Amino acid sequence: MANIFQGMSMAAQCVRAWDEQLRSSEWVDTDVFAEIFDFRNINGKLEAAYRKAIIKAKNAIVNALAQQGMCLREKRSPIDSRKVLTAYPDYNKDPLHNLRIMAVVEDALKKKSVKKKSAVRLTYSPSYRDPKEHIFHPHYMRVYNGRQYVYGIYEREEENKGRPFVALPLDRIDNASLTREVEYRQGDAKYYEQQMRDIMGASPNFKDPRVLDIVLRTHNQTIHKLLLTKPYHHSIREIKPFTDELPGIAPAQPGELTIHVQHTRELDNWILHYGAGIEIISPKELRTHIAQIIDDMNKRYKD
Repeated sequence: MANIFQGMSMAAQCVRAWDEQLRSSEWVDTDVFAEIFDFRNINGKLEAAYRKAIIKAKNAIVNALAQQGMCLREKRSPIDSRKVLTAYPDYNKDPLHNLRIMAVVEDALKKKSVKKKSAVRLTYSPSYRDPKEHIFHPHYMRVYNGRQYVYGIYEREEENKGRPFVALPLDRIDNASLTREVEYRQGDAKYYEQQMRDIMGASPNFKDPRVLDIVLRTHNQTIHKLLLTKPYHHSIREIKPFTDELPGIAPAQPGELTIHVQHTRELDNWILHYGAGIEIISPKELRTHIAQIIDDMNKRYKD
């Protein structure tokens, strides 16, 4: 399904105009969106088509918000009760930001011919640092843990910092537009899919790309079953089942699983998430690393 911000249809034009108004004003008169079309020079069936597009655009925005569990606020104008005023949720004044940025990235990627594809001029805000403008060549898009990322390379090689590619979360891209200032540099989506195969996280561990053969022990039956029925990574396999307790005969016996991934920060978080329910058996370096994190946490809670 096409992004609601894409294209030059009447409805798409109205979505872009309405979104801009909703982000810049507290309350907006729905009728103001008709002003993007010059009704003075339009009549008959064409005018009806434009007015229909305005309704379609409103529905598109309402549906996009609903998918994120949000609603478009509405109230009657205090000046003219016949007019309906609209506003984005009061706790999020730019709820469609990702869709808007995604539309630009998708436009850059959708052309089949490399000559017709475009680089993107964007302003990116890394964590705790000021925003900076870049020219970026998008190659691939992916969702990880509910967050949308675009993968590619910066035009200036020094900005890539020796990495084969960079991953940018859409919510940290302040604005983006297509540019023909530079020739687009092609990427291969299959290459990115291969790179993501052995990781937990948004991006590979470029400093240490080894894939670890991890053995973990489960000390909780529910967690053991959960890891198998809802695997966080496709490589999880059972090598020893969890054995239930036999009252008066034998205690429960822990199970064992394997997983093959790179060592990333997200892997650490995943292990720690299950607390005492799982235990890293090997490799030893990972077991020692997790033990050190737990020891540091324990020191903070001693007081």
